[in-house]
Amino acid sequence: MRIVFFGSGEFALASLVALVKAALTPVLVVTAPPRRRRRRGACEPTPVHAAAMDHGIAAITPDKVNEPFVLDQLGAVRPELFAVSDYGQILSRALLDIPKAGSINVHASLLPRHRGAAPVFAAILAGDPETGVTIQRVVRRLDAGPILAQERVPIAPEDDRGGLRARLALLGGRMLVDVAERFAAGNPPGETPQEESAATYCRRLGPEDRRMRWEENAERAARRVRALSPKPGAHTTLLGDPGLDLVILRAGAVSGSGAPGGVSSVGADAFDIGCAEGLLRVRELVLAGRRAMSARAFLNGHRLEPGDRFG
Repeated sequence: MRIVFFGSGEFALASLVALVKAALTPVLVVTAPPRRRRRRGACEPTPVHAAAMDHGIAAITPDKVNEPFVLDQLGAVRPELFAVSDYGQILSRALLDIPKAGSINVHASLLPRHRGAAPVFAAILAGDPETGVTIQRVVRRLDAGPILAQERVPIAPEDDRGGLRARLALLGGRMLVDVAERFAAGNPPGETPQEESAATYCRRLGPEDRRMRWEENAERAARRVRALSPKPGAHTTLLGDPGLDLVILRAGAVSGSGAPGGVSSVGADAFDIGCAEGLLRVRELVLAGRRAMSARAFLNGHRLEPGDRFG
């Protein structure tokens, strides 16, 4: 089957690799342009682009995928199916009309819950007991197409964004292969409309989402740490002259009370920060430009006392 794959990030990489291993190698990959990852570094291809080059798959990197010349390029390869995962651009109706069998998308949530750009973050932050992967038809409304396949995954208390997202990526790759093989055999799966009244939305992560909010209760603060770990990380600042920016990587909610953002107690292996209700016990963190370190290592190098404040 002639598949064009749209994807850019690490989540999409698992789907591309799964297609290749299943002998469903795309005839073309569409991915984001190379970006400079470091201020003075060279531009680097997306993970999907790098994998396409490794497997000898032709790739294009348009800034705007809906431009007429891109439509011409896509039409020229005579695609039967578009497969989309973690791509980052909205496909126009003219683009979606190109493949004979239509377009399908791999989404890391149990749609209609958590439509949008950050479903794994949203599921952990909300305290959902489970999440999953949905394969859906692509339509012009955000993640609103009918469901072709869906599988559930429990969210463990220790799951963070990185680990959960990696598991969902592998599951999404397997599910994409199953659905694509059914299309190739002329027996596509049935379609189940989404329940619009149950839809929720999550926007792309912004700076305000990546900051710790000490006015939250400790349970939600701990979920925020997990929902952002290891990247982009839950940022906070130890106030003072000078201040110290750091990212909390591992923490848990404990009973107790303290002023929101205030250091409540300092132990040998952890320190507690007050929240609106309860305390956040910090066990692992990272300073700007440094490697991850335990709270013990941080305390060995930085004096921290009850009454100090984070903002």
